[in-house]
Amino acid sequence: MADRARGSRVYVTCQLAGWSAYAVIGLLITRLFQGLTPAIAVTNVLSCAVAGLLTHGIRGWIRRRRWLEFGVARMLPRLAGASVAAALVVVAVALGLGLYVTHAYVWSASTPAILVAASFNWIFVMLLWTSAWAALHALRHWRLAEIRRLELEVAARDAQLDALSARVQPHFFFNAMNGLRALIAEDPARAREMATELADLMRYALMAGRRDQVRLDEELAAVETYLRIESVRLESRLSWSLDVASADPGTAVPPMLLQTLVENAVKHGVAALPEGGAIEVRARSADGRLVLGVTGPGRLADAPGEGFGLELARERLRLLHGAAAEVALEPLEGGRVRAVATLPVTAVA
Repeated sequence: MADRARGSRVYVTCQLAGWSAYAVIGLLITRLFQGLTPAIAVTNVLSCAVAGLLTHGIRGWIRRRRWLEFGVARMLPRLAGASVAAALVVVAVALGLGLYVTHAYVWSASTPAILVAASFNWIFVMLLWTSAWAALHALRHWRLAEIRRLELEVAARDAQLDALSARVQPHFFFNAMNGLRALIAEDPARAREMATELADLMRYALMAGRRDQVRLDEELAAVETYLRIESVRLESRLSWSLDVASADPGTAVPPMLLQTLVENAVKHGVAALPEGGAIEVRARSADGRLVLGVTGPGRLADAPGEGFGLELARERLRLLHGAAAEVALEPLEGGRVRAVATLPVTAVA
């Protein structure tokens, strides 16, 4: 509604300014080449006022008849016909005003050649006005349609991200609750600590679920909490190290992204081996890119696919950054695998 009102104000301003300027130009040309009398000046101004009213009428007619929604073959003849008809009306009104109201003209001077020249002049002016208005109207509608398309794309992206977040969070918390259940009977004190840590992690995940991106240091804190929770279940089989000094802690990352990579390494690497293993978490910024790496034991040949968690991580990055971000698995020597997420360096909004 506000956009429509603003468009109407702009239209009225352009109409008044445009036809006023045309009237002034006509008066100046008449003064230079013919001589300007008060009667001719009044006739000229009244003719421009009539032209302004007629073009306003053409605008309303076009909108009511929805001509701009027609194809070019149907639209152009109608616009041209309306312009020619309006031009002939202006010529007839101007002649009538000059002959019978202002007495600026006389019949003897109104030769066919003069009338034809005046008709062609007004036809050109009306065609120019109609073309300009139709083009601006089409451009405005294209702009509004483009804005609406982008809004729908953003809404669809947000809906997809919400759906992915809803799938990521239960994937982790079901595993964590199973670990807590096993610990309650063995070590109630540690179970209470784990419940507190799990509550902290749940609070972070619920908060992050309402945001597209979080700070890297927030995500790292969640990763350490997750690893402490998992160490209760895996005990000495799980160890880890973090090397994040070369990355800006304020860099934006999708919530639960790094945690998903770490969880994938624990589930498919450490937990799958009787002897367990070590998880290495690395983060570095270089050349406008943030590189997150998680290394753990395992072999790509042992897994039929890349895992549910990595699939979700890759999809979330695609929705946020398109082709500028990616997630990949790399086999390393010594029976280890590294998951690497690369994304543009941005700040949290």
